[in-house]
Amino acid sequence: MSENTQTVIKCTDCGKTATVPFKPTAGKPVYCRECLSKHRSSTRREPGRPETRAPQPANGDQAWSRRRENWR
Repeated sequence: MSENTQTVIKCTDCGKTATVPFKPTAGKPVYCRECLSKHRSSTRREPGRPETRAPQPANGDQAWSRRRENWR
């Protein structure tokens, strides 16, 4: 099994020192537990916010990935 390596980081938002169970990627933000939970809650879909996923085809003939043995 791999070792559970903890890395000491400085939070991108608040500047607090924290540890994370991974080696951060250079150039990407790293957050402490509190700031991470704030970012996660702010990125969840809110009412009135547009859908971010592409719309699914309504017609079964257009959904090639859903075709099984009845495809033409």
